[in-house]
Amino acid sequence: MDKENRSRQEERYIDFRRLFSVLKRGILWILAAAILAGAFGYVYSKQSDAPLYRTTGYMMVKAGEDQKVDSTSAQGQAYLTTLTATYASICKSQELLNTVINDLNLDMDYTALYGRISVSQLENTYIFRITVSDASSETSEAIVKDMIDKAPGILVPIVGEGRIEEVDHPYTNMQAGNAGTRKTVLKAAGTGALLMILALLLLAVLDRTVRGSADVEDALGLTMLGVLPREGGAEKTALSLPALPAGRDHRKEDPGQKTAPIVPAHVETEAVRALRTRTSWLLEQRQAGNVLMVTDAEAGGRGEDLAAALAISFARAGRRILLIDTDMHHGTLFKKLGIPDEIAADGLSAWLREEEEDWTRFVLRSKKYGIDFMPAGKASRNSAELLGSERMADLLRYASAEYDLVLCSTAAAGSSADTLTLGCLTHAAILAVTHKDRRVIRSRVRGTVEQLQSLGISILGAVLTDFKADKAEVEDSGKFIYMT
Repeated sequence: MDKENRSRQEERYIDFRRLFSVLKRGILWILAAAILAGAFGYVYSKQSDAPLYRTTGYMMVKAGEDQKVDSTSAQGQAYLTTLTATYASICKSQELLNTVINDLNLDMDYTALYGRISVSQLENTYIFRITVSDASSETSEAIVKDMIDKAPGILVPIVGEGRIEEVDHPYTNMQAGNAGTRKTVLKAAGTGALLMILALLLLAVLDRTVRGSADVEDALGLTMLGVLPREGGAEKTALSLPALPAGRDHRKEDPGQKTAPIVPAHVETEAVRALRTRTSWLLEQRQAGNVLMVTDAEAGGRGEDLAAALAISFARAGRRILLIDTDMHHGTLFKKLGIPDEIAADGLSAWLREEEEDWTRFVLRSKKYGIDFMPAGKASRNSAELLGSERMADLLRYASAEYDLVLCSTAAAGSSADTLTLGCLTHAAILAVTHKDRRVIRSRVRGTVEQLQSLGISILGAVLTDFKADKAEVEDSGKFIYMT
């Protein structure tokens, strides 16, 4: 139960350094979003910033000719103030505005004209102001003049008291339709950048791939051994064909196999040397033994390349190395090493089936790289039984005594029973985990790790394969970025 709770907490854990790294790597996307949004804001602003004309007219409210109102008295002033407010409130009446629409033959209805008119009473006066806004100065001026002209004949009978007169000729001024182009562009650019930031952060939070050493050590609970850099566009090469034991005619190889790709030509990089050093140190510290299983966490990884890279690197450091391809279904190491099919057919599976005692007869030697290699041989339906047999255990025991290090390249641990069977016979395992691969989810890798550990298989550590230096996390940028 504690393990389940810890796993859930790890999935919800948010590393703000990692989020900062996401924003740093996505700065170009953020800038692009800001520029595109700013351009849209500029176009929108230019279309909506057409000049807007405002025409204002004033009307004064007076007492009726038959009314006796003392405008100097408090009572008279209160009366006229109330009367002015009444006229101002009905100045946008439907009757008056429809009359204006008909008089000027305006292409709008009452609601549209109503929205363009504002009427307000001037403080401490008996005057109210009529303002009309329109894209045409002639239209706004004509509306104000017609309202002032028709208001007395329509509004006074409605109120029944007082009278209204024009105070002064209407005047027109021009102003921008909105806050202005610059402000609109800045708002749009800021909104675009913010939306892109939120999108990048959301993708980072929802990302369930293995992103770096923090995921390996915290989420998976494994030691981070190192990285195997992505090949990129690096030129590939083929290993020189191994020197074969007597009786095998190496000249009968398929010519097409000579150029078969192996691990990259730059396999002996600083990253691989560092990986070799960490692996060697952990083997000594833990006294784990010298038979290692190298397996992918998920199918489709580069576990084979990792095993070959480690074998070559250890050999160059003066160690005697045996590399065994134990994937009896899809093993392709022999092709990457440039070995013809007919020679690779006599490999591990053949020795496990036969009564032959001399297992070294099935081992090929590469003088150029200094490694010994045992191919998987022909595919076998009962591969799990063969790999778990006493004969396989004897082979690993003999090889362990003969070599400094025995590396077994296996099928993906997450999808093969063969790997679980073989793992019980090896001393430790190295897990190859593809870096930031959508097919490789942390929860599934964690399940593979727990399955291996439940069988008593000791996991020495994990290696991030296809490591993308340009997408490295903050905590890894100073650890695993090497000069080639």
